[in-house]
Amino acid sequence: MAGKDISGLRILGEKHIPGHQLTALFESLHWSSGRFPEKLVLAVANSHTVTSLWDGDTLVGLVTAISDGALCAYFPYVAIHPDYQGLGLGSRLLREAMKPYRGFHHVSLISYAEKEGFYLRNGFSHDPGKKALFAKT
Repeated sequence: MAGKDISGLRILGEKHIPGHQLTALFESLHWSSGRFPEKLVLAVANSHTVTSLWDGDTLVGLVTAISDGALCAYFPYVAIHPDYQGLGLGSRLLREAMKPYRGFHHVSLISYAEKEGFYLRNGFSHDPGKKALFAKT
């Protein structure tokens, strides 16, 4: 977005983010998790790490990681508010979120098809012979 002042944005590592901030971000992206605010707050708080991006008092980006702390890390949420996309902020936030997992054996995520290019540009790749599977619960 041309003309947006991003000089005052802050990256934080706090796990306890107010529910209304999480819901607003997820709803701006039309993500179904936004329909479960209590569970969303719990999911973020229980993450191994949380890296968030703030414009003043407004949450505009979030990356969460689930990890065993030694070998594997999985990023379930990489979210940037639509008004802040296209400014390099997603790449910046993802790089920051990945720092604790440098040298891990497996670092992964599942991407929406239309966002695959973003992740390929940010160091992720396909692993031949492996495919994500989902359980029906």
